[in-house]
Amino acid sequence: MKKTDVAIIGAGASGIACACALGKRGKNVSLFEMSDRVGKKILVTGNGKCNLSNLFSDEKAYNENASDLIKILYSKYNSQYVIDFFNNIGLLTKAEKDGRVYPLCKQASAVLSVLRNELKRQGVDEICNAKIKNIKSVDGGFEITLESEKYFAKQVVVATGGKADYAGRENKNSQSVFDMLNLKTNTLSPTLSPVLVDSPYIKMLKGIRADGKVTLYKNGKEIKSETGEIQFTANALSGICVFNLSRIANRYDDCFIRVSLLHDYSFAELKALLKSRIKLVEKENVTEIFTGLFHKNIALALLKYTDIPTNISANKLNEKDIEKLANAINEFDFVCKKKTDFSNAQATSGGIDTKLINPNTFELKDKKGVFIIGEALDVDGDCGGYNLQFAFASGLCAGENL
Repeated sequence: MKKTDVAIIGAGASGIACACALGKRGKNVSLFEMSDRVGKKILVTGNGKCNLSNLFSDEKAYNENASDLIKILYSKYNSQYVIDFFNNIGLLTKAEKDGRVYPLCKQASAVLSVLRNELKRQGVDEICNAKIKNIKSVDGGFEITLESEKYFAKQVVVATGGKADYAGRENKNSQSVFDMLNLKTNTLSPTLSPVLVDSPYIKMLKGIRADGKVTLYKNGKEIKSETGEIQFTANALSGICVFNLSRIANRYDDCFIRVSLLHDYSFAELKALLKSRIKLVEKENVTEIFTGLFHKNIALALLKYTDIPTNISANKLNEKDIEKLANAINEFDFVCKKKTDFSNAQATSGGIDTKLINPNTFELKDKKGVFIIGEALDVDGDCGGYNLQFAFASGLCAGENL
């Protein structure tokens, strides 16, 4: 049986950061990864550019359950701490105006390369294609059984990530490791993903992109709004602004997303705009009032949404019709459908409850020697580098304090 000080299960962002920090402290570290190389998921983050942090990272960018943990963690392990860590291992970074931090070369491969170089410098033992069959508590530590060998570790760090996989697969390793350690998770659901909708208008909008505002309602109550590019697919709303609503939209019933196509316009301004355009096109088809304003299929969808015939001339619209269209432009509602498929999700909502761990070390309060970091925890953030920021920060915190 091979022996090690710390066994890290999962070699993603959090696991690698933790291993680097532990190695620097002189610990004997074994890093177990089920795929054929470490850090593969890092290569596809940020569209291959790796948005590794965000200067504006704070508790407001994460799910409510994580607020207390984030406040404590980021009091030290904030975005600057993560940036300094990367600078110290050879990666130059650059922050954009919106706070997103990227490698200066805009290549995710550079991020993984400097991390792998640091693992080598710190003497971390990388065990890839590691199919873990069992983990059990034994006297003085833990016994980890692989297909062909066993390891003894004084401490175990679970860094298996969530169920979402950027490559379009579902990660089942995290759940199996949780079961081996008898760990219960909060409900898992996909987040940072398209939101499936039940709408008779969505198919005619397939392939269209439009700038606007999206607002999520749950049980009729406004929950959150985002602005940006809205992407319409055959059965879903997509785009970063929609992704940032998906945590709740994918999980609960009685949700709908309100699309506002001209959110800077008041109702009165929209009525005036429509009347001026009706006057411009007069006897032409009613769809022409939207030409130069929206995609033609958006025009058709808005007319169908308001039960206005599409074969009449523009000057046939009465005051009530104009009011209905003015409302629809900024109150185009789409009913959300609960989503259980993780294949198109960038992250997982849910995981080990943050209240169960020590926020200063990431050790489980009732299982000494077991540490949970990264996406295995019930922590998920908005798009923009917040999830990688948490992964690196939690890994560094555990690695420097366990």
